[in-house]
Amino acid sequence: MEQGDKTTENRLLAAVTHFSIVVQGIGILLGVYLYVSQREKSRYVAFQALQAAIFQLINLVITIALWLLWGVLYGLSMIPLIMQAEANPDAAPPAVFWISMILMVVPLFYMIITGLYGLWGGLRAWQGKDFQYLLVGSWLEKRGFWKKETALEQV
Repeated sequence: MEQGDKTTENRLLAAVTHFSIVVQGIGILLGVYLYVSQREKSRYVAFQALQAAIFQLINLVITIALWLLWGVLYGLSMIPLIMQAEANPDAAPPAVFWISMILMVVPLFYMIITGLYGLWGGLRAWQGKDFQYLLVGSWLEKRGFWKKETALEQV
């Protein structure tokens, strides 16, 4: 990679693609747009944008799946609640209801962790570091979208 590839503008573009994780769907589109528009101009921006888009897409799918799974569990927990309410309206909700309510934190916690990880990637990109997401970065690297500099190439 050329030294001129990490200009202030390029670092800003790379950081914005990672920071866009806070607006999931739009962040994916921004990453794809920056990848397409920058792949001939800046390998650094293109790689950061592509991996941010893929990371956000994967995590959007996982987040939707987690929320759907929780919704099904929550819906199923209503069956014993309704049955109990018919038999004994003054009784406390069954344990399965409370378990399903507590499990709501799983997708919420996942969203927070992946959001913070994306923001960390944006900070590292703004600093001009070669940030790679776990699994996604190495996967793209194996497919030739990015090649780390070696000591010989820097000379």
